[in-house]
Amino acid sequence: MSSSDRERERLAALFDIAPSRILYALSTLGVADRVPAGGIPLDELAAALGADPGRLARLVLAAQTLDVVRVGPDRVVHLTEAGLLLRSDRPGSLRAEFSDNSLFTAWGPFAECVTTGRPAYELAHGAPVFDRIGRDPRELATFHEHMRMRAMQLYRPLLPFLLERCAGDVMDLGGGTGGLTELLLGHSTTLKVTLTDLPEVVALVPGELARRHPGRVATVAADLREGVPEGYGTYVLGSVLHDWPDEQALRILTGCARAMGPDSELILLERVLDETGPDARRMGDIWMMAMTGGQERTASQWAALAAAAGLALREVHHGDGELSAVVLGR
Repeated sequence: MSSSDRERERLAALFDIAPSRILYALSTLGVADRVPAGGIPLDELAAALGADPGRLARLVLAAQTLDVVRVGPDRVVHLTEAGLLLRSDRPGSLRAEFSDNSLFTAWGPFAECVTTGRPAYELAHGAPVFDRIGRDPRELATFHEHMRMRAMQLYRPLLPFLLERCAGDVMDLGGGTGGLTELLLGHSTTLKVTLTDLPEVVALVPGELARRHPGRVATVAADLREGVPEGYGTYVLGSVLHDWPDEQALRILTGCARAMGPDSELILLERVLDETGPDARRMGDIWMMAMTGGQERTASQWAALAAAAGLALREVHHGDGELSAVVLGR
């Protein structure tokens, strides 16, 4: 095979949407939740799901190529280690995230997003992503369920640094339903964390969080674009600013700067892109451009944004995962 033929095959594989749609179908149908530890015959699985047996069999047999299921000669379906992540009861589950079809359909007008400057999600659905999600209680709950699961995985590699750096009273800004808050409280006996987000999001914070950590967690409903609560030693913004273009991100940072005391620190948990050259994290930058109109940034871009808000970049700590901790102070 010539090098040109190999490149043709490589690009064709990159363009293939079938693998993502297989994972979507498995997730939205709840296939993995119906597969017990000992496996289940294909016909029984179809009956349990109320699915067409022939079409479900084709879906499951194709899913073997993605290494999420195994189907034996007896047509009994078993989950692989990867397939277990499609179960709704699995720590770090991807089921809710992969079931979100609106994120897939938003990519349709992506080229127009590049030319017009409007997010592809808004072009596809007629409203910005957070506005649309906020109007549907069920979609809002599903979105924050997968954000919570995602937070538990994304921030874990930075946990040792955060536990050492955070002061006793921590403000988890835009903390969703508490993925980061739960990580901090679960690995410290002294930290107190106040979580803030929009009222409809704070209402979804599991009550068990406060029951497990009595006296050490509080919630405050607030819109960060309108102001930030004062009086905390450490402020943390986890994967918030990448949702916004520079103008709105600067507005939030400026609010943080006003709220911070002289000894306070603000820690951004974000991707820090390489200044030049290939960087796989730039795929995240394209996601932000398409979905929210935001962006991922390099260290120099973070420093410039901080300076515009009256803050200085003190340190960039790179963890073992895809995120870094960007420490800002006065």
